[in-house]
Amino acid sequence: MAKFVFVKFSLMAEITDADTLRDAALEKFDTNDNTTDDYPDTADWHASEEGQEERRQVATQDWDALGQFVDPFKATRLLDGVPGVKVVPLGSAVGPMEGATQDEARDAWAEREGITWWPEARDAERARQRREGIT
Repeated sequence: MAKFVFVKFSLMAEITDADTLRDAALEKFDTNDNTTDDYPDTADWHASEEGQEERRQVATQDWDALGQFVDPFKATRLLDGVPGVKVVPLGSAVGPMEGATQDEARDAWAEREGITWWPEARDAERARQRREGIT
């Protein structure tokens, strides 16, 4: 009988040059072979209102720009060759994070993910107080 295990990888990307990211994302977007049922030809899709709106999002939103480069199927290669394991890709997501520093962004991520031990992992004094029953 097969057993399914949810494997989740989380990464935080620090955007160090948004203009460079967006320029590269627009170049990649413009060369993509996007089509839909309504626009089976790539050029028609790119010229459509839907295509133009998506292009505007890539040009103005960091996470949409970064999403042009995220390939969930590359992540599945991490489990290639593991005996007795078959990878079932579920997808990926790119979204904004709160915070202006890495620490603030990590804190926001931990809170969003429900990781209750994170504040103690970052703060040795808080961990000591909890161990000693002070807080």
